[in-house]
Formats: sequence, C-alpha cells, structure tokens
Amino acid sequence: MLNFDWLDGIPMGIAKGIFLVLFALIAVAVLFVPKHFIYEGLTTIKWYHNLKIWAIGVLAIIFFVYYIF
Repeated sequence: MLNFDWLDGIPMGIAKGIFLVLFALIAVAVLFVPKHFIYEGLTTIKWYHNLKIWAIGVLAIIFFVYYIF
C-alpha cells in the first residue's frame, strides 16, 4: 500500500536519532504553551495542574524507551 523502500538506506542509528530529536522538539514546543491555556477554568492553581509538567514527563518516558530500544 505505502512504499517506504527508500528508507532502507537509512541506518537504524540515524532513524533513532531523528525520532529522539522529534520528541525533544515536541517537548520544547510544549514549553511555549501560554499559562492561560493551561489554567483555564481553574479557581485554585496547584502545581499538579500544570499540564507542561505532565506532558514533559510523558515525553521523557517515551524518549527513554526509544533511546533504549
């Protein structure tokens, strides 16, 4: 269905590096989300309401798994 034969020439280490860089770029993009989007609708703000912390944490776990395997 999809022809990805052109990717056969890319070494596994380079492909792994590309995915790790993509996860790092997504983490940087998360840091630029304005605070008023994160805390919208909340009357009291707690540290665990910060979605940036949770998003960076999940991305770090995924990054670590991709780094190992």
